[in-house]
Amino acid sequence: MFEYIVIGVLIVIIPIACLYMYEKGKKEGAKSFFELIANFGFQNKVRTFKALNREVPKGGIVFVGDSITQDYNVYEAFPGRIVYNRGIGGDTTEGLLKRMDVSIHELKPSIVVLLIGTNDFALLKTTPEQIFNRIRRIVLEIKVAHPKAKIILQSVYPVNETIDPKTVLPRTNPLIDQLNDYLKTIEGITYLDLSSKLKDQEGRFQKDYTLEGLHVSPEGYALVTKEISTLL
Repeated sequence: MFEYIVIGVLIVIIPIACLYMYEKGKKEGAKSFFELIANFGFQNKVRTFKALNREVPKGGIVFVGDSITQDYNVYEAFPGRIVYNRGIGGDTTEGLLKRMDVSIHELKPSIVVLLIGTNDFALLKTTPEQIFNRIRRIVLEIKVAHPKAKIILQSVYPVNETIDPKTVLPRTNPLIDQLNDYLKTIEGITYLDLSSKLKDQEGRFQKDYTLEGLHVSPEGYALVTKEISTLL
């Protein structure tokens, strides 16, 4: 009997929730149902960050980016340090530019560890040069707002389309390599080339370091932690 009650409640709640998301998304110009869901998740994350920012101590290390950052357990990876995880799954450089205040500025960080750009290839009609220009804008805004903060800009990680092409494509390593060549020219930052350390001999994301060719495995995060730790 209890199971039937739960099912009945879900039958009522889910359409209401979908309708709410649809109406909210329409007001903001979302183009598809999946985009509505992404926007809804993005907004909830930003709202959560804003609430957390009121409680946490300031002046620590902020990790900011997309799902690769969101899934990174920085709290256990860097014990004894003030760290904040401000990653949002599916985010792009355009999305990050819209949430700089709540994800970076309100925290008054001493160090910013930035990884963003891979989703631009999949979700935006864009080029490596255009992504680079937006990342450069992000870096410049951080430098202006926090002139004493150290900025660690990670290279965009490689991909391995042989594992799960549906997840990886249209991202390709030649495009990512081109973007990284641009990123290493940004002045006033510490550029961290993790891409070359995560690649196999064929230039793809090494299978031990990735889950499905895009996201990072525990072994991959261990390598990332080791490399970042040398710069903190």
